[in-house]
This record gives sequence, structure tokens and C-alpha cells, in this order.
Amino acid sequence: MDVTFNGLDEPPAPSVPDFVKALRAATLMDHPDVLVAYQMNGAPLPMLNGFPARLVVPGWYATYWVKHLSEITVLDREFDGFWIKTAYRIPNTPCGCVEPGTKPARTVPIHRMNVRSFIVVPKSGARVAAGRLTTLRGIAFDGGYGIAQVEISSDGGGTWRRADLGEDLGRFSFREWSAPWTPARPGKYRLMVRATNRVGESQLFDPLWNPAGYLRNVIERIEVTAE
Repeated sequence: MDVTFNGLDEPPAPSVPDFVKALRAATLMDHPDVLVAYQMNGAPLPMLNGFPARLVVPGWYATYWVKHLSEITVLDREFDGFWIKTAYRIPNTPCGCVEPGTKPARTVPIHRMNVRSFIVVPKSGARVAAGRLTTLRGIAFDGGYGIAQVEISSDGGGTWRRADLGEDLGRFSFREWSAPWTPARPGKYRLMVRATNRVGESQLFDPLWNPAGYLRNVIERIEVTAE
């Protein structure tokens, strides 16, 4: 049994299927955090956020977060719409990946998000002062287990040290992090960040591969110059 969710938006062309997503009824029963949001910060949901209502599926990719929600239908069968059966699918393997250039034998709909982290400050290409303290800042998140630690590297991944984690606002929330860094000498530096969640999932040096390019959670890196 599936439950489908449709919005007020229409396809851009007659050849494009209507954007209807579906969740298994069992998933909804086992996932009490799924909700229909019609307010944000005590006010009606803004248009850009999905007015009059949107589906919220914490920990899952935004393809399920249907905006301008207008119709919820309970089916007595498995939904076979295009945006579930054909689009937004990944290889049915433990990693959601296959050998580069190959096709998966079977696929499944994409669902839970991978662990990811980003450096927000400074921006890639920034210039910082050599011998002076610079505070690195960023965010990390995962599919709902919660972030356990964030590590940063200033030597291209040769060595790592822990960053300080910000307030824990819940297992589905972004987790802010910060780390002091003083470049010892002038020159170019490659800064890297990786996060690990509470079940030990982390980020890889090399990206996983699948034909659609989904599930990216490679270790992010930026280049800065100290002078």
C-alpha cells in the first residue's frame, strides 16, 4: 500500500509527467517525523517554501518534499508513477553505487541522505593572513542518526583534527562546526572537512559512482592562500 503526494504546480510541457511522489504506508507508520507543514515560525508557509502546505520527510532527499501540496491519496497497491518507477533511482547495492561506466542490474528509489559537511568560511580562493588566527566554520548533516564529530585538515588530508561542534538542534538538523587555524607560513593551502555520524558513517576521499550522479558525499575541499 502506497500513499501519493501531488502539488499545485504543473509540468512545463505536455510530455513531462506530473510530479507525484509516493511513500509506503509502512514507512509513514514507522517514520513519525514525517509531517505536512502549513506554517513556519508561527506564520503561514511562504510561497517559496511551498504555500499552502508541503510534505516534510526528515532525513530523506528533497525530491520527496513536495511543495504546494494539494492532494494526498491512499492506494491499495504500489504506485507506478514516473518520478518513483523511472526517475530518482539508485543502484540496489549497499553503497548505492556501481563500477564507473557500468549499469546497475537493479535500482531502487533514492531515499535517506548520506553524511555531508561543508566549509562555509572562508570561501574557496580566499586570502588569509599568514601567522594569524583564522576561524574555519561550516555545517554538517546526515540522514537522521546525528553528527558525532567533524574533522578538518589543512594539509590536503595528511593529518586531521577535531572541530568544535555547535548546538545540537536535533538529529535531522544541520550541525554547525568551527575550528581555529593559523597558517604557519605564506603559501597555498588545501583545507578539507569530513563528518562522521553516530553509527560510524563518514565521507570518502573518492566519490561513489552511479549513472545519475546521486549520493555524493565525497570529502569537500577548498583552496586558500596565506600571505
